[in-house]
Amino acid sequence: MQEGFNTGDPQGAPPVEVVPTSDHTPISPSEAARALAQYRYKRDAREDRAAEAPEQPAADAESAASPDEPAAAVEAEAQPDQAEELPPIEPPRSWSNEEKERFASLPRETQEYLTQRETERDTALRRGQNETAEQRKAIEAERQQLEQTRQQYEQALPTLLATLQQAQSGEFSDIKTMQDVERLAREDWPRYALWDAHQKKISAVQQEMQASQQRQQQQYQTEWAKWATDEDNKFLDAAPEMANKETAAKVTKQATDLLTTLGFSESDIGNLWSGRNNVSLRDHRVQLLIRDAMRYREAKAAVPKAAAPKPVAKVQRPGTPAERATERDTQLTGLDKTLEDSGSIKDGLALLVARRSGRR
Repeated sequence: MQEGFNTGDPQGAPPVEVVPTSDHTPISPSEAARALAQYRYKRDAREDRAAEAPEQPAADAESAASPDEPAAAVEAEAQPDQAEELPPIEPPRSWSNEEKERFASLPRETQEYLTQRETERDTALRRGQNETAEQRKAIEAERQQLEQTRQQYEQALPTLLATLQQAQSGEFSDIKTMQDVERLAREDWPRYALWDAHQKKISAVQQEMQASQQRQQQQYQTEWAKWATDEDNKFLDAAPEMANKETAAKVTKQATDLLTTLGFSESDIGNLWSGRNNVSLRDHRVQLLIRDAMRYREAKAAVPKAAAPKPVAKVQRPGTPAERATERDTQLTGLDKTLEDSGSIKDGLALLVARRSGRR
């Protein structure tokens, strides 16, 4: 058995540290951990101060070690330690309440280590986020530059094709039919090789143009679908009654009839609705549609919105028949109901004419 670890020798037992407390009241494990951490911190601070203090003369050392002055040592230990004046270390804000409570029970040295590690981690995370943002900006700038270059290339393809075709018609103006090509291959092989190479250039440019058109069509369909969905949502927000299927079907039929009357064919309506065709405001049919809409608004604004008269009970003698509505009132009520259901410009004009005729 090694020296210093003899279980039978009391001197070989490891030293036991006793943490002084104010009383003998039982404490929790977290309080015990804090008390132990404070005790060790004070002990280490005293040892550090003792190591940093200048060496005293032998006489002073002997007098300091003399047992005649124990009160000075006790008084020095009784003075408040600088460790008690250190502010508490706040736990990381991102931690949960349970984690913060556990952090408070840890020794100060462990708290300082964890705080330093969290600070380093946050710094590295922010640095990574900034680098990622810079990389995204660089990639986006490169993508935009590539897109601009591609657009310029696609715009130049028609000009390049026209130039090649013009050169072919000038240099090989005598080659018009397949018989001319066969004759050229038999009689003038070098010129035939030049003609064939020129034909391949034209074919390559034509294929590039076709691929460009297909790509543009796909991009247009994608953008159109998104735009159509956004516009439908905006329309429903402005006209919530169109969310009802029956109302929407009725209005759709009326709108189709109106557009057909203005000169739009069913094919035109379908292509315009699906985005396959475009129409300008200069189109005479669109101008007629705008004119009718303005007339409808004018007719609707001209209809007076008089307050409904308060009903007054009439005293009738027993046996007198009830008063019936006049024919004009019935007509106005019917026209008003028709206008409310259809929203047609014609119905609005009819109601306006009927009301004005009654005032004469």
